[in-house]
Amino acid sequence: MSARALVSFVCLAAIASAAPASAQPEPTGESEGFRLFSHGEYERAAPLLEKASSALPDRPDLARALGLCYLRLNNVNGARTAFARLFSVRPESATARLLTAKMMIAEELEDMAEPELQSAAKLDPKLPELHYLLGELAIYGGDYDKGIAELREEIAINPAFAMAYYRLGDALGRKELWDQAIAPLQKSIWLNPDFSSPYILLGKTYYKTNRLEFAEGMLKRAIRMDPNNAGAHYLLATVYRTMGRQEDASKELELWQEAKKK
Repeated sequence: MSARALVSFVCLAAIASAAPASAQPEPTGESEGFRLFSHGEYERAAPLLEKASSALPDRPDLARALGLCYLRLNNVNGARTAFARLFSVRPESATARLLTAKMMIAEELEDMAEPELQSAAKLDPKLPELHYLLGELAIYGGDYDKGIAELREEIAINPAFAMAYYRLGDALGRKELWDQAIAPLQKSIWLNPDFSSPYILLGKTYYKTNRLEFAEGMLKRAIRMDPNNAGAHYLLATVYRTMGRQEDASKELELWQEAKKK
């Protein structure tokens, strides 16, 4: 079982065990279903979890466990039906396919997620977050041009989605299109000023375009938000070295070393 699968089971088991002691006796075999799932016996767990989730449709832990179990059995239709129950959407809808793909990605099943997203796109090509996820998968696979195109499509549909701008800036940076990366990273920050990663990436972008004071400002803001971010300290040390501020660079390198230990 992968680390994420183990975390999934621990969370599910914790929810199940949180039921009050006075609750009615379990008629559905849910505990046995959870136990079998935790031991990787997915074929035996699935019918028990299916029975339990059907009997108790308002129990999100059961629907999620069933969906994860079906994913491990490569039963995409069964997983989609379970996740549709979990999120109260129609199993045949584009939204159900999007949600199923997100659950697949969370479980590191990216190869299964892309066909599900493509099916969603045929049903509703303007579904929010659809092109963002397709862009994420393209970047993950190293196809930055496709990722950029998908992210721009997402922004056209969903212009208030900060993460799409951030990932677009990231993809442009990976192609070393630094000047083009600045605007989407700025927009990401303006839409979500409490997320430190765009500040770090914008700091790097400013450094690459020789705007050292701007780079310093962005990285210092990122460090105020996330003092233990080793990458931010290292980048700031690099900026200081380029500016000729060796003492400040040395301090940041010390903080970088400390942050790596945490």
